[in-house]
Amino acid sequence: MADVLPVAIVGGGISGLGAAHALHKAGVPFELFEAAQRLGGVIQTDIHEGFVLEGGPDAILAQKPEGLALARELDLMPRLVGTNMEQRTLYILTAGRLKAMPEGMALAIPTKMWPFVKSNVFSWPGKLRMGLDAVIPPRRGLGDESIASFMRRRLGDEALRLLGEPLLAGIHAGDPEQLSISATFPRFVEMERQHGSLLRAMLAAKRAAPPAAAAGGGNGRGPMSPFFSFQGGLGEMVDALVARLPAAALRTGMTLEQVERGEAGYTLSFAGGARVQARAIILSIPAPRLSPLLAPHSPELVQLLDTIPFLSSATVLLGYEREQVAHPLDGYGLVTVGGERTTTMALSFLSTKRPGSAPEGKVLLRGFVGGARDPDVLRMADHSLVAAVIADMKPHLGLSGEPLFSRVYRWPQTTPQMTVGHFDRVAQIDRLAGELPGLFLTGAGLRATGIPDCYGDGVKTAEAARAFVA
Repeated sequence: MADVLPVAIVGGGISGLGAAHALHKAGVPFELFEAAQRLGGVIQTDIHEGFVLEGGPDAILAQKPEGLALARELDLMPRLVGTNMEQRTLYILTAGRLKAMPEGMALAIPTKMWPFVKSNVFSWPGKLRMGLDAVIPPRRGLGDESIASFMRRRLGDEALRLLGEPLLAGIHAGDPEQLSISATFPRFVEMERQHGSLLRAMLAAKRAAPPAAAAGGGNGRGPMSPFFSFQGGLGEMVDALVARLPAAALRTGMTLEQVERGEAGYTLSFAGGARVQARAIILSIPAPRLSPLLAPHSPELVQLLDTIPFLSSATVLLGYEREQVAHPLDGYGLVTVGGERTTTMALSFLSTKRPGSAPEGKVLLRGFVGGARDPDVLRMADHSLVAAVIADMKPHLGLSGEPLFSRVYRWPQTTPQMTVGHFDRVAQIDRLAGELPGLFLTGAGLRATGIPDCYGDGVKTAEAARAFVA
């Protein structure tokens, strides 16, 4: 067996890479072990005949400071590409018809009254009920609640059906009746707490914003955009991050099978017989894969980890000639309301949303399937998933002929579901993990979700591990 490592990191997604980056900068020796043959986790970018294909997330939220800070540190700012600020329409498929969301919708909150009043998306009773948010008193001191409960209280049942389920819960591929509003959209909770109303909070934010920001700001190609990526996709961030790390410390194709705890720390046993000893270990792998590894050491911890559900999904990428698509594609994409007879939950117009993701005269579409609506979606073959997305979208987008290419990315048991009471469970998980000195947990589904937060949590976890081995 090799010498004892100060820190071993298991999991090469953005949280694990964040931990590795922090340890490397602090001068702490480490090795990172990843079961797959590549690093980056759900961040997977492929370039195909000039198309930038994102198999996982396609953009980073600019509002979270860790993302842009990392881009600066990695010298990627000249490569930055913001989302299209000129064509931002979001469509919703409801009752078999594709309708444009009114201008000024900030997720579930209307910020421009006249477009909202004119909209054919919401009924008049639904509009009036949403307007009552301005006078409904805030909920105080009753703990966590679901997205569905929050939406019903503040904006009503129609808003929940048309916005809460396909948009808010849809971002997490989850069930609005189960997902925690505090864990998934803490900003909404804070808006209610501070202003007593989502509408009043949004109006206050508009009044306080500088003129450029209030108008959308920027040219759609920089940090003034709400989301950003890079000219070669999000994979550029992974590649740049990996390039900053010592190559000998990054070991792919290493599947962890057993964790043993002893006086000197931990012994990790991998498929194929490799064994590694480390004083501290950072486990950055999904909770379902943690359970069998930690069961011998803390059954109570495993019971709590098992309460964090993970769902499966897939993304379907389609390339077309522009003349094969009749729809103007004048926006970011569309979402489908629950109850529609579609396999597709959402579809991004990536060639519009993210400039440079398709060659001139071409169209790039990305369908999203699975999640809580269709948890068994991965039983379908790739060709069936492609056919289902095309069949769903053909009558609404006017698709003609065969696509230039298709690509399917599968994500089994990868999307964490932060259900009601999530933060209380995570606090207990942290307490129990703390009873195993030298063991540190990070990754999506615990304290963080999304690229900036997961990277930041990996960095904080590395700081704790560094203090332990100091």
